[in-house]
Amino acid sequence: MKAERHKKIINLIKGNGAVKVSVLAKELDVTKETIRSDLNTLAEKGIIKRCHGGAFIEFETLDKVAKKEIIQFLECNDQIDKNDLANKTAINKVCVLGSFNVDMISYLPRLPEAGESLLSNKFIFSPGGKGCNQALAASYADAQVHFITKIGTDQFSEYAVNFISSSRIKTSTIYQTENFQTGTASIFVSEESGENIISIYSGSNMDISADEVKIQKDKIIDADIILLQLETNIEALKEIIAIGNENNIPIILNPAPYNKIVNELLPMIDVLTPNETEASLLSGIEVLDLGSAKNAAVSIYQQGVNKVVITLGSKGSLAYDGCKYIYSPAYPAVVKNTAGAGDAFNGALAASLAKGKQFSYALRYASAFSSLAVETSNASEMPEDINVMHRINQTTYSQIVTQSPE
Repeated sequence: MKAERHKKIINLIKGNGAVKVSVLAKELDVTKETIRSDLNTLAEKGIIKRCHGGAFIEFETLDKVAKKEIIQFLECNDQIDKNDLANKTAINKVCVLGSFNVDMISYLPRLPEAGESLLSNKFIFSPGGKGCNQALAASYADAQVHFITKIGTDQFSEYAVNFISSSRIKTSTIYQTENFQTGTASIFVSEESGENIISIYSGSNMDISADEVKIQKDKIIDADIILLQLETNIEALKEIIAIGNENNIPIILNPAPYNKIVNELLPMIDVLTPNETEASLLSGIEVLDLGSAKNAAVSIYQQGVNKVVITLGSKGSLAYDGCKYIYSPAYPAVVKNTAGAGDAFNGALAASLAKGKQFSYALRYASAFSSLAVETSNASEMPEDINVMHRINQTTYSQIVTQSPE
């Protein structure tokens, strides 16, 4: 019976993403003392690592084939020694809290007009979501990534777990819920221009809680950079931002898809990375060219964020830190699909900064990385770091740095 109970404990944790001692005791109709004894036995065998507070599954992949599942029991309020934090050096770790979606991509001769039906020339079913895409991009940019996400218990959940656990993402925490379906995205891509229209169902992505983020505190404070987007629960975002601020970890926020709640977060963010549309909504200034992008960047900066990077698509990107502008032209690319270009840029930017690179170089690296990403067929395909370096070395490139007129 004990062996059967151990099996049930492991399956319950795997199925729910996070399980407490009291929940296990109630589910298996035994005392908390019996559950604690079981957990100690499993820990001694090396099956789990445990301490008080919560349980989750961590998938660790050493390459694209090998897969290892580790169940850890963590203290929800673990503390880190401030002296250790002060002496911390860049070790190239990025923590991403964000969405996982299943992308359904249709390639059309052009984007349809309202009420128009078009025949698709190609259909792709692939993993996606801004969180997953950015975690993949940072991983391909040679960072050690820990990805925190939440999925449903529907027909897509096994697909999600199998993909994440066999990808380049080094470690991940995948919570599950029966309350919502796994997130999905319907994407229409113009074969003529590479432009796209995207409809997103957030589903389980909006169900991740602040408490579930707290359980991940040890992974969060171990990171050099925290990378976030707006495809997940705002309370969970606020929790990870608070943890990052308390532990002096730089936070990059990609404010997509735009939500006015982002204005509350700006004073707590180190780097904000809106695209032209998002920058227009944040600043009230329509971004049409480099001049209007400069004005928008100043306006957003004055709302409290430390640095603003406005991505301008084929026109490159513009950064502003209150003292100077850095304009980074885009690298030439043969565009197949622009879906995920911003995610590629953000993941590469986070990885480069996690390595301790200068901000101007990180912008350049992110531009080269995203130029290769748009040459792939879908948003989750990312270029290898060696190919990014080749593009940087083989392309004449000049970043333009100007002082603020103020």
